[in-house]
Amino acid sequence: MLLWPGVHVTPSHPLAIFWFGLMGSMMLAFLGLLTSIWAEKFDHAAAVTSFVVAPLSLLSGTFYSIESLSPVFRAISHANPFFYVISGFRYGFLEVADSPVTFGGVLLLAINLALGTLCYLLIGKGWKLKS
Repeated sequence: MLLWPGVHVTPSHPLAIFWFGLMGSMMLAFLGLLTSIWAEKFDHAAAVTSFVVAPLSLLSGTFYSIESLSPVFRAISHANPFFYVISGFRYGFLEVADSPVTFGGVLLLAINLALGTLCYLLIGKGWKLKS
């Protein structure tokens, strides 16, 4: 963005950008690994992308502020882990967040630990893996 004329966005918190970028990447990597273990056909993997990942990412406050939502939908947005990735990343660049940044960072770490443990156990057990 530094090379784009007229755009002056300087990262405010590079550590937050790194943390939330890493946590979001790990979460998607673990979801991809779980999908690849579970899916028997390409259609199964495409279904996870179409019906889980895409809706969660589009309904995470990426293109709008959740402050404009009704309280019910705001609460639903807070149950979306992608929301915390977007909010933390936005905080890293703009110092504006729709959620408590520390809570989001810890929550994403917990989700990644749970997903990583599940991946480790399934691979160790050899569930649905062929040699």
